[in-house]
Amino acid sequence: MRYTLYFIFLLFTFISVFAIHLKFLPEFKHFLIQSYIVNILMALLALFLLNYGIHKNNKNLASIYLLTIALKLIIYFLFFYPKFRLDGNILKKEFFIFFVPYSLGLIAEIFLLARRFR
Repeated sequence: MRYTLYFIFLLFTFISVFAIHLKFLPEFKHFLIQSYIVNILMALLALFLLNYGIHKNNKNLASIYLLTIALKLIIYFLFFYPKFRLDGNILKKEFFIFFVPYSLGLIAEIFLLARRFR
């Protein structure tokens, strides 16, 4: 039950930030939708893996955490970076299209770990 509320709050936060982000960058709607969906899925996968590691008393929790961060960056460089580089440079707003939802997921992971080790 406790984790259900946590995931509902996380989803609500992502949707709220997406709405604000879309209001400021309506011309990037397609990239924003892709970015938020990919980042939500990656955040949920990371939270699931971290939660699994916590409940199994896994001593490699730091490795799981670093693996999820590496996976997110690999996805960025494979799928988003080439699209942003099509015009020859990456604008700040293009950078933030991926890294705002990425940061939200990262904050959620840190919050979960901090609550566990309080």
